[in-house]
Amino acid sequence: MQVFFTVCSANGCSLLAFSLLSLSLSFSFSHSLLFFVGALYSTFFISLSLSLYLVHFPTYFYRKKKKARSLRYLSLLSLLFSSISILGFPPWRGFLLPPPLKSRRKQDTDRDMDPHLHLLLLFHVLVFSFVGGLSAATPSDDIRALLEFKKGIRTDTSGVVDSWKPPPQGSSTCPRDWRGISCDDSGAVVSLALDGLGLAGDLKFTTLTGLKSLRNLSLSDNAFSGRLVPAIGTMASLQHLDLSGNQFYGPIPQRIAELSDLVHLNLSGNSFTQGFPTGIWNLQQLRVLDLRSNKLWGDVAVLLSELRNTEHIDLSSNSFYGGIHMDSGNLSSLGNTARYLNLSHNKLNGGFFSSNSLQVFKSLEVLDLGYNQLTGKLPPLDSLYNLKVFRVGSNQLYGSIPEELFGSSMQLIELDISGNGFTGHIKAINSTTLKVLNLSSNALSGPLPPNLGICVSVDLSKNMLSGNLSVMQYWGDSVETIDLSSNALSGYYPNEASQFGNLISIKIRNNSLVGLLPSVLGNYAKLSVVDLSLNKLTGPVLPSLFISLTLTSLNLSGNYFSGTIPLQSPHSTESLVLPSYTHLESLDLSDNLLSGSLPPEIGNLQSLKLLNLGNNTLSGELPSELSKLGGLEFLDLSINHFKGRIPDLLQPGLKVFNVSYNDLSGTIPPNLQRFPSTSFQPGNALLVFSDALPAGNNSNGVSGNMSHHRPKSSIRVAFIVGSIGAFMLVLFAIMTLYIVRTQEICGRNGSRGQTTGRDLKHGIFGPLNIFKTPKENAVPTSMSFSNDHLLTSAARSMSAQKELLTGAVEYGYSDSKGVSESTKLDVPENCPPSTGWKSSPGSPLPSSPHVIDSHLSEQPVKLDVYSPDRLAGELFLLDSSLIFTAEELSRAPAEVLGRSSHGTSYKATLDSGHMLTVKWLRVGLVKHKKEFAKEAKRIATIRHPNIISWRGYYWGQREQERLIVADYVNGDSLALYLYESTPRRYSRLSVSQRLKVAIDVARCLFYLHHEKGLPHGNLKPTNILLTGPDLTARLTDFGLHRLMTQSGTAEQILNLGALGYRAPELAITSKPFPSFKADVYAFGVILMELLTRRSAGDIISGQSGAVDLTDWVQMCNREGRGTDCFDRDIAGLEEAPRVMDELLAVSLRCILPVNERPSIRTVFEDLCSITM
Repeated sequence: MQVFFTVCSANGCSLLAFSLLSLSLSFSFSHSLLFFVGALYSTFFISLSLSLYLVHFPTYFYRKKKKARSLRYLSLLSLLFSSISILGFPPWRGFLLPPPLKSRRKQDTDRDMDPHLHLLLLFHVLVFSFVGGLSAATPSDDIRALLEFKKGIRTDTSGVVDSWKPPPQGSSTCPRDWRGISCDDSGAVVSLALDGLGLAGDLKFTTLTGLKSLRNLSLSDNAFSGRLVPAIGTMASLQHLDLSGNQFYGPIPQRIAELSDLVHLNLSGNSFTQGFPTGIWNLQQLRVLDLRSNKLWGDVAVLLSELRNTEHIDLSSNSFYGGIHMDSGNLSSLGNTARYLNLSHNKLNGGFFSSNSLQVFKSLEVLDLGYNQLTGKLPPLDSLYNLKVFRVGSNQLYGSIPEELFGSSMQLIELDISGNGFTGHIKAINSTTLKVLNLSSNALSGPLPPNLGICVSVDLSKNMLSGNLSVMQYWGDSVETIDLSSNALSGYYPNEASQFGNLISIKIRNNSLVGLLPSVLGNYAKLSVVDLSLNKLTGPVLPSLFISLTLTSLNLSGNYFSGTIPLQSPHSTESLVLPSYTHLESLDLSDNLLSGSLPPEIGNLQSLKLLNLGNNTLSGELPSELSKLGGLEFLDLSINHFKGRIPDLLQPGLKVFNVSYNDLSGTIPPNLQRFPSTSFQPGNALLVFSDALPAGNNSNGVSGNMSHHRPKSSIRVAFIVGSIGAFMLVLFAIMTLYIVRTQEICGRNGSRGQTTGRDLKHGIFGPLNIFKTPKENAVPTSMSFSNDHLLTSAARSMSAQKELLTGAVEYGYSDSKGVSESTKLDVPENCPPSTGWKSSPGSPLPSSPHVIDSHLSEQPVKLDVYSPDRLAGELFLLDSSLIFTAEELSRAPAEVLGRSSHGTSYKATLDSGHMLTVKWLRVGLVKHKKEFAKEAKRIATIRHPNIISWRGYYWGQREQERLIVADYVNGDSLALYLYESTPRRYSRLSVSQRLKVAIDVARCLFYLHHEKGLPHGNLKPTNILLTGPDLTARLTDFGLHRLMTQSGTAEQILNLGALGYRAPELAITSKPFPSFKADVYAFGVILMELLTRRSAGDIISGQSGAVDLTDWVQMCNREGRGTDCFDRDIAGLEEAPRVMDELLAVSLRCILPVNERPSIRTVFEDLCSITM
């Protein structure tokens, strides 16, 4: 009727004309039949006029006031004339008008009937023409609505909407030639479908609400923006609404629940906010509800309980919260029809569906609950007999895996329970349908499963699986991808496992495999990816891998492979017959023992994008065929013995280039001069830099002008250098004589227990006796910050420690006036012991490096005597971007930074000016050399903007000579920013800065946990450095527990317990070991410190007695006064309450019991969702 009234209002003039015609007919007709017909028409126009005036006018008036006003008058006139026309019919005419003249003759009356009949016929024709005009007027309004919609489109790359041309004047036919438009038989527009056409604009939905017959509105995968307006509820005919993949924003209007005929609703991939409207139970016909990838929130249990008859529900990638441990009665309506349920990437918490709840899902085929915060154990799942896809990855579930998931009673095709805490052994896979199996990142142990059924993809990485690989020969031939990385697997790869004819990818990196590279790998016809890096494999590299037509990635780095690169036949000078075209894109043979030259056949691997041969013993000249690698983006040939010139014409697409630490010579090709000097040096002493090399890239201080000079210039330079050298030799002889005489004096004075003259200064890496405890009243002859001195036991008295510190540092620093009492390091009276005690605010004895720098090193202890022969052990460089020797490190000037439970840290400056942090590990702390080297090699691969990475390590001949070398970063610890006592040197951290620090640390932990499978193990504010003007957080002391013995690890955890960062579960085990969940607990404590500016070890007095920080915060939160905990410096700021409330909620979740504690992935996502 609304369409009818709308068109009638557009024909108001015709309505008035018909009303007048009805009036004239009523007074002209004399026959009762004609009277009756005229009365019917008059009644029709009266009701029509009333409808126009009372019903349609108010809505139309709102949109077009002037036109509506005129229609109002026409409606009133029509009502008047139609009412008067009633008076023309009996019996009303007899009462109001005189009777007709009786003198009229019958024949006259009969003769007058003909015109009346003709007039009546004409009246019928006009009326039906008018009614036909009503129905034909609908498309014209649809066209106007579509043209209004077109005006809002700013971008039309495909030109589709540009084809929408206004129809000729007066035309009212359906625009069937407009692309994306469909009409029904009556000509009304019923479908508007413009999917994926690249359209953009601010869409006004009010322009579309005029399409009253529209059943399908599909605008997916465009760039429309705007809000959904409440008027969408008036589109009562709508059955299919798809606005996915656009940029719509704002809340979803409540009136969308009025679309009772709606079958398909897809609003995914937008920016809708707030909760989903209530009353969705009105949508009884709804079969598909897709809201994924928005910013919606709300209690998921309420929404699910309102759904009726829905088959496909996707609420993923939003912020829905609440639990799913629901009563089966609330799910009965949904459970009977639901086939697809995806709630992944939300903030769901609590337990899993109960067994009773699962029984209502009789038709469920896909259940995806991944990336939430669900806790507890999985219930029996055998009631889901139609389930084909089950994903619960990245939650906090634990316990054993239900056996029915591997059995034949279910129809599972995909099973993903990765990123949880499941334990136990993996049973045999007896399912006859399971094809995708992902059990990675759990705590599963035991051997590999003896059977995989018909699995196609198997990921068991990042667990604790052990044993050998012999069972692989019994796995099915359907397997296409295998990932067993980061376990404890050992032994040989079985050559008997030859059945993998469909194998595409195999990854067994970071295990302990031994033996030769299995020859069976060359027999896998479809093999594309091989990653056996970080194992203990030996022998030659298989030539068959290089002639494969399918291999795209080969990573054998970090092993002990020897021999040559097998691009040539091993027993002849003839090259291997390589295919005319290979697909190999990535070749990484770095960190092995390969020798020989780089064969020119390398140029035949023309698909290469990455070539890494660094850290081998390759030699010879670089082949010019390297220039044939047109797609090469990464080339690392560093730490080898290459000589000769660098080939010219390397491709311009090269992004990473490193040939440092070789013996190359000649001039750098022009197209490589865009790379920094660190790509060529250290090493390559004979390599000539042209003038074109940018000075800004010369980060190592290498002169930008090293081109050839004239002979006279060379002679002049040689003379100057020789003179300086002779002068230095003379000066060195004088200094040596002076040192010898000084030692004699000190020796004599030392025997008398007193000193005279200038004190000794030894290089920190010389043959120091820093591991010896000074005898009573003895004067130490060197700087000593060893653990025997500073890392005293908790039982050692305060006065004894102060005396020891004073004696240890007394001779570490001197001035021209000699040694006196004034040169002793000033140790405050309240100096606490360092082992087993927290570094209190303002303490000069922090528990980690970089903290002491702001207290003790105001007058740094310099140890700058050259001692080039001091380090006689082995220096292992784990990062090829900086090369230095043990000799250079031994003579580096150094100053004490601080100490931790692991040892003492120093700042050392190399000859080049590059500064390093050197941690001298405590005696008896570390594992044996082989284990230490393996773990150090693994940790050295960790690179992240929020981590201070390692450069290398030193293994000395004596037990006390164990050093870790990293870059020195200029920054102070988070502890100083939070707890420094007056006078204040650090400004208070703002709310936004505290949130940024929290996100930085969480991002770093997320990288360590999920990318590297490594807990930090020693997380506390003193190991978080704030660097740069934006206070970027960077972590230190990560993963050191992997280098330590069990007793050393236990001591580290004990120290964390004394400081307040130890997770409760570590306190109840006899052999504690750092874990991911323990890191999350420590991070939660740090969040509380950021919020409260109180230390984790503080004892806080309250009404309930003395409590520690975590108990105090929990108590305040339970009592509804969580804001009382907040730091007063920022609690009153306008933006603070909401942000700090959200941070408080995250911190409280982090310290939940281990089975309920979220993963760091969840914590990181929660923090990133907090906005200022």
